Amino acid sequence: MSERNKIHASRDTSLNIAWAAHGGAAPGTASLAEEFMSRFIPPDTFRMTDSHPDIILFMSGGSERRAIELADPERPVLLLSIRGNNAYASATEVMAWMTNNGRIAILSDAADAAESGLLGNWQRVAAAWNKLKGSTAGLAGNVSEWLVASDVSAETLLGRFGISLKAKPWSGLPDFTKSSPDRALMKRFNGQDNPDLEDAARVLTLLRRVIRDNNLDAIAVECFSLVQERKVTACLALAQLNAEGAVAACEGDLASMAGMMAVKALTGSVPWMANTTRLTEKSIVLSHCTVPFDLVKDMTLRTHYETGFSLAVDGEINASKVTVCRFSEKLDRAFIADGRIISRPRLADACRTQVEIAISQESVRELMEKPLGNHLLLLPGNHGELLRLACRYKGIAFAG
Repeated sequence: MSERNKIHASRDTSLNIAWAAHGGAAPGTASLAEEFMSRFIPPDTFRMTDSHPDIILFMSGGSERRAIELADPERPVLLLSIRGNNAYASATEVMAWMTNNGRIAILSDAADAAESGLLGNWQRVAAAWNKLKGSTAGLAGNVSEWLVASDVSAETLLGRFGISLKAKPWSGLPDFTKSSPDRALMKRFNGQDNPDLEDAARVLTLLRRVIRDNNLDAIAVECFSLVQERKVTACLALAQLNAEGAVAACEGDLASMAGMMAVKALTGSVPWMANTTRLTEKSIVLSHCTVPFDLVKDMTLRTHYETGFSLAVDGEINASKVTVCRFSEKLDRAFIADGRIISRPRLADACRTQVEIAISQESVRELMEKPLGNHLLLLPGNHGELLRLACRYKGIAFAG
C-alpha cells in the first residue's frame, strides 16, 4: 500500500453522534443516549459529541431548539428518535425545519433505522464521502473530444466531491517505450506468445509511475491518442489497475472517473466503465475493450475494436445481479438502476467485452430520454439502495 493510501485508510471514519432532550432532562440522559446507540452499532464505531454530528438522537420532546443548535449547516444529518417520550414528534418538527431551510437530513425511528439497514448504510455513506475529501485524481492527456457531456471541471470535482485534479498532457510524460514491461501484467499472461503484450505492459509501467510521482488516488487516461499514434492501447493497463483496486478510467472520462471513485469508496470495489451499446424495451447492452480482470472469466486477448491495433480484453462478466450507475457532468445528478445479466452477446459491431442487462422499463426510458452520458458503470451485486442514499447525502438528484 502506498503512503498516500495508508493515510486514506487511516482517516477517521467514526460517526459523530449528538443527543437532544428538553431543558429539564435528567443528568444521566447522556449515558442513556450512548447506551441506547450501543444496541445498534458497535461502540468503537461512534463517539458521543456536541460537535459536527452525523446523527442527532432525540431523547424527548421539547428538544427542537437544542437539535437545531447542534446541527452543522455543512454536514448532512440523520435524525433518529427513541420510542415514546414525544421524541419522534420533536424529530419530525426538526425535519420540517431542515427541509424549509435547505438542509440535508433524513428522519427515522432509531430501531427502525437499524432493522432496515438505514443506520448501517448511513455509516458507510458518511465514511465514504469523508474518504474522498482531500483525494487527488490525474488526467493523462485530455478528455476525448467526443465526450461532450463528460468533461467535469476541476472546480466541480473539488467543490462537489472534494477531489483535486492534476492534468498531465502526453507531451509532458515520458515515452512509454523507455519503460520496462510491468511484471504483474506479464505474469498474468505468462506463456502467451503475443508480440503486443510487452508494449501494453510498458504502458502500465508508465501509468504506475505517473500515479506514484503525483500521489494520485485515481487516473483518467486519454487512450485513443496512444493507439492512433503509437499503435498501442491502454486497455490491459487499465484492466490490471482496476483489478488491483486502483481507479483508472479510459478516454479521459472525468465523470466516469469521479463515479468510479465514489463507488469504490462506498463498496470497496472498482466498477466497470462501459459504452451504452444498445437499448431494448427491457434491457441494455454494455460493451468496452477494457474491464477489470477480476470481473471476468474465460478471458481472451483480441485487437482493439475501433482500430484493429494492439490488445483489448474480451471476457465474460462473472456476475448475475448488477448495479448500473452514472453521474452527470456537473456531479449534481445520477442514474442508478439495479438489474440482472440475461445474456452475454457476441456482437461483431461492438467493443470486445459485452453484456446484456435486464433493467426496469422506467430505467430504460430514463436512458433514452434523459441520459447523463454514454459511459455507464457496472458493479456486481444490487447496491442501488446504498447509492441512492449516498446521493441524498450529497444533495444529488437521482433517477432510474
